[in-house]
Amino acid sequence: MRERLLIAEDEAPIALGLKNDLTLEGYVPEVVADGEAALERARAERFDLILLDVMLPKRDGLSVCRDLRRAGIKTPVIFLT
Repeated sequence: MRERLLIAEDEAPIALGLKNDLTLEGYVPEVVADGEAALERARAERFDLILLDVMLPKRDGLSVCRDLRRAGIKTPVIFLT
């Protein structure tokens, strides 16, 4: 099964570049553009990795990660800065 990635990035060119490159490498990326959407998607689906921008609209990446951990979600996170 191909690994699913959640990309939380509000800058469209960066998000598109990440999505395209990761798709070419065989991953299945999903992109969201704000912290609230990232938290909602990460709670609703299982992802193998989350690429999380620190500076996001609506909710910053650090608080998203903190709330995921409090909810018991242990998906690995790589912060983008």
